[in-house]
Order: sequence, then C-alpha cells, then structure tokens
Amino acid sequence: MFRKLLKAKMAEQQTLVSAALSENRAMSAEEMAKFNALQVEIGNLEASIDAEQKLEAKAAEDKKIVTTPIHATAKTTSGITPFQNFAEQLKAVKQVATTGIMDERLNRLNNEYRNAASGANEGLPEEGGFAVQTDFAGMMMDTAAKSGNILPLVDKYEVGAGSSGVKWVDIDETSVATTVFGGVQVYWAAEAATASATKPKLKEMKMDLEKLLGFAYATYELDQDSNFISQLYTKAFTAAIQRELEACIISKAGAGIPQSILTSGSTVSVAKEAGQVADTVLWENIVKMYARQLDKSKAVWLAHPDLSEQFDFMTFPIGVGGVPVYLSASSVGSVASLKGRPVYETDHCSAIGDKGDLMFADLSQYMLITKGGIQADTSMHVQFLQAENCFRFIFRANGMTKKNKTLTIKNSSNARSSFVTLDAR
Repeated sequence: MFRKLLKAKMAEQQTLVSAALSENRAMSAEEMAKFNALQVEIGNLEASIDAEQKLEAKAAEDKKIVTTPIHATAKTTSGITPFQNFAEQLKAVKQVATTGIMDERLNRLNNEYRNAASGANEGLPEEGGFAVQTDFAGMMMDTAAKSGNILPLVDKYEVGAGSSGVKWVDIDETSVATTVFGGVQVYWAAEAATASATKPKLKEMKMDLEKLLGFAYATYELDQDSNFISQLYTKAFTAAIQRELEACIISKAGAGIPQSILTSGSTVSVAKEAGQVADTVLWENIVKMYARQLDKSKAVWLAHPDLSEQFDFMTFPIGVGGVPVYLSASSVGSVASLKGRPVYETDHCSAIGDKGDLMFADLSQYMLITKGGIQADTSMHVQFLQAENCFRFIFRANGMTKKNKTLTIKNSSNARSSFVTLDAR
C-alpha cells in the first residue's frame, strides 16, 4: 500500500515538472507549493515503508523455532545475537528475579555494554537492570523515530558510548537588522574611515540525556506465548516511545524532560484578533502566523484534531463572499495543507482555544538526542496476586529547540522564529 502511494506521489511531482518544461517556463508559486507538499508526503511514505520492512523482518524472525538452551554459550552482540527474540530475553530477566539463577547471556550483554561505555554503570545487574539486546532496542528506537509525522522531521542525533550528553557552539543573535552571526558587519570602501572590527557572537550549548521509564505487565503465560509477547511488547513500547517524545517536543512541560516548542524562549506567540470569539481560528490568525515564520519552505502546521472542523469552513474574504483556504486530504495517505504547507493533526497540541492548539513549526530546528542501551528488569512482587510479572524499561533521551531567542529583521519590529504559535482565545 505504501509503495503504491509513493509511486503515485512521485508521478504527481513529475507531472508538475514536465508541465513547466513543456511550456519552457519556471514552475509557478502554486506548483512549487504543491511540489514541496508532495515532497513531505514522499518523505513520510518512505519512512513508513522502512518501518514496515523492519516490523516484517522482526515478525519473520519471531516465527522461527527457538532451540537455544537457556544456559547455552552465547556469542557477543557484535557477532551472532545471544537471544532469538525479545521475549526470550525477558524470560531470562524474569528467571533472575524469581529464582536467582543468572543466564550467562545476560552477563555477556551487560559486559559488552559496560565495555563500550566509559565510567557509567548503566545496565549492571547489581543495579537491577540488564541491557536489552542491541537489535531489539535499536529496532524499537529506530521505528519510533521514523513513525508518525513529527519525529521524522526533527534533527536527530545518537549519543556515542561513554557520553551522557552533547555540547556544541552556536551563534548568539537576536537581530539581523544591521549585523549577522551576532555581530558581523561589513562596510563599503567609502565608509572605511569609520569601519570598526566585528566578530561573531558565539555561545556554548549543552544538553544532557534524561531518563525515560516504561512499565509493562505480563502473565506467567509469557513462557508459553513468547512469540506473541515479543511482538506485542515491541509494538507497544515503540508506540509509547513515539507518543511520549512527540508530547515533549510539542507541548509537555516539566523538569527532567525534553524542552517543548511551547515552552521555548524562541517561540513567537501571535495575539488574537480584536473581538475574536473564544475557541476560534480565523484566516487573519493564519496569515499573521505564516508571516512570522523564518523558513516557510520547511515549516508545517501542527493542529489539535478539534480544529479541523473549523478549517473546513475557513475562507479568504472576497467582497461579501470568500474562497476556501484549507485543502483537506484528498485520498488515503495524502496530507491536508494550509497556505501550501502540510497540516498534521496531533492531540499533543493544547486544547482548542488555549495557547498552542495551533503551531507553525520548522521541526528541523528542534534537536533530539537519544542513546541506545535500553535496560530491562523485572519484579514478581508488584502484581503477585494477579500472577503477573512487572517489566521496567529504561532508555535515555533529551531534546530542545536549537535557538532560545526570537529574531528581528531589518525594518520590522515583529519578532520572528522557526516556531510560531497562536495565543489563547
């Protein structure tokens, strides 16, 4: 299905280009807007195909009969993987909690993880955790990062072994009215007598990894239903990782979690119109939000699903009438658009009428860092009366907007940004 849609979208792009070439002209603004919107859809479809292939490969692997004895000599994760599937490793973790008998394969995984890290004690059995086998952990993280509409668009980095965060140097600027890069200015030769030395203004940026916890219960039938549990937990934690990261990126606030767009100092908030009715979005709001975006070619609209009811009736006023301005999705897999840019519905946006229910965001200006090494441990006591085991999963990630200030351009007092939202109405 995804491949068929991808082929159709690419054909639509080719039609636009061919039309312009046949008439010996450049593509019009409307054609470019449609071409760019198709490109976003193509990127999402390619990511969906990649995720589908990985899940199919994992499902095929899970169908294989597991013949490895519980204490068989295991090879390292850099060679043949010790555990045949995710559930088999969970059973080994459960065995430690319930009987105290250690599966040597768990030790091998932890030793390899510890050797790859420098100074950190993540995944050590004495701390109650075991490093999840690399291919299982990587698949969950990779699939989550490529699924949905939001995570594929952010700027993602994997933190290396031995590191608990990242540092980089960025440009510190709030205006490009007279200078660029926070202070660089050039002069014409006739002005040389008054020219002064200038230099960029830099600042060191730092982001440390934070800890994300996940919990799941499994009945004692885990021993008999390993294939089902393996697929279920993989899908469940992939979805949970995706939703939690997207919530933090868009609007979630709090200590020890990624910084959200809504709470960033770089986000511009556009005021409501005079006399605007509560819980409404007007064409005037859209126009002003669009104007305050620094890079309109990359930005997308993020809207709470409840707003779609209003978008369908939104028009550009002409005389006593108007023309529609919102193009709804025309087919399965297509994306709605507003002023030529894609509209993605997400319930992580604020409730309708609150600040943040509608955003116009260039997500490439949001940095997300993650680190593999998902850990797993279990308790047989949490749900003892229900005959269930509790599994806890830990992995580390963080995120923030690349800028924490708005920007002012020449001959304008309006603040601009890669992230624009609408004030409460």
